[in-house]
Amino acid sequence: MRFMMALGVVALGVGCAHAPKPADDPAARAQQLSEEAEQAYKALDFERCAERFQAAGAANAEGPDRAESLYRAAGCASLAGHADAAVDVLKRAVQGGYYDADHLEYNPELAALHALPAWSGIVTEARANLAKAPEAPFPVPTLMGVDAFGSRRVDRETVRQVLGLEVGKPIVHSGAIFRQKERLLRNQYNLVFARMGMTLFFADELKGSAFVVMDMVDAEDAAVRARFLAPPKGHAADPEGLIARWNAYEARLQQLQMQGKLAEGSSCKIAHCIGGFGHPDLAAFEPEFIAKVPKHVDALTTVLREDADAEKRAAAAFLLAYAPTALETVECLRPFMRDPDDGARNSVLRVLTATQEAAKQPLLPVSAVVDAVLLPTSMDRNKATYLLTYLLDDLPPEELKAQRAELIQKLGQALVEMSALQLPINRDPAVLLLKQLSGEQYETAEEWRAWLARQPKTDG
Repeated sequence: MRFMMALGVVALGVGCAHAPKPADDPAARAQQLSEEAEQAYKALDFERCAERFQAAGAANAEGPDRAESLYRAAGCASLAGHADAAVDVLKRAVQGGYYDADHLEYNPELAALHALPAWSGIVTEARANLAKAPEAPFPVPTLMGVDAFGSRRVDRETVRQVLGLEVGKPIVHSGAIFRQKERLLRNQYNLVFARMGMTLFFADELKGSAFVVMDMVDAEDAAVRARFLAPPKGHAADPEGLIARWNAYEARLQQLQMQGKLAEGSSCKIAHCIGGFGHPDLAAFEPEFIAKVPKHVDALTTVLREDADAEKRAAAAFLLAYAPTALETVECLRPFMRDPDDGARNSVLRVLTATQEAAKQPLLPVSAVVDAVLLPTSMDRNKATYLLTYLLDDLPPEELKAQRAELIQKLGQALVEMSALQLPINRDPAVLLLKQLSGEQYETAEEWRAWLARQPKTDG
């Protein structure tokens, strides 16, 4: 089965490419102000965030865009400590039609407003708007699990308490609040890396569920686990507009996925596929990629190596799946498994994983993939772990046998810890690899812990 992006899963916290509005769009000024507000939000400059979102609301015509901008402004004003001002702006948002009542009610950025007299009336008005809304908003998920990985000093319960989360309760993602909590953990527990991620499921048996993971690196592990390439600082040409075309494809694909309009079984003609081309709006993209990418493999590799724009690097990685041969794809991507950007690195690992899965022989050295299994983020590790299972599947049996003890020594403890995670997409590849290395069929972390304790100890 091809390694595909799960259509029922959304991971929050990773940037996506979006096609910009034309410069002459009537809403261009509002969009510019919103982008400035987002930049301030990411910088935790809540005063400017509130001011810019309010300005974006004023620039927008009456309607959902204005209401959304005012809603975001209220969140920033609340985070800035201006509760009364936040209430005033929030009232304007619901009076303007804002109707995502559950998001409003459970948004942690608005928690400071709950005790104010106006709060209940605001929620009531938002629910009245919802009853008249043309379509239902994206549902607020229920938190089903909290995971912590990578630190000897911080466990799951510590993370849950620091984040102020309750399993079984609705959860609304707040990048700003979670960034503040990451900083607190880094400072309090001597971490060089702390990154919170939230994964939502909107299909199958986990529909409506959310899982939170805090990925961490202790300071003493920085040289091994938090080592990345230097950030590129250049600007590479976009060969025949392929990067722009990929971004346009991805933006439309995401819209169709969220709207449930993508054909079941939507597929690609190559090993790696993030959702396929199973809709008339997408049909023209893949023939173009198939025709043009082979002529521009070197130029796309230059984008990966030199371009400062991480979204362009991520797009280049996806496009290199259309290189003339699988080996060319791997050789182009392998040097960038430690790209400094989470999203670009994820794209590289995703394509490498799918390419090795489809292969009949090893395409990468085992040592390079072992190194990647210990990378800081969950989305690094789950793909690298699957990649290693596919690679070991393609090794001659005698070579796998010769490497087994060393692999258990290097990865055994990390894999056992991963087997205890609650989020299936992070736990399952670790269990699969443990079964492959051990020949056992255990499922629980306790069983794998006991198995690891029985393994011969080696020096070093």
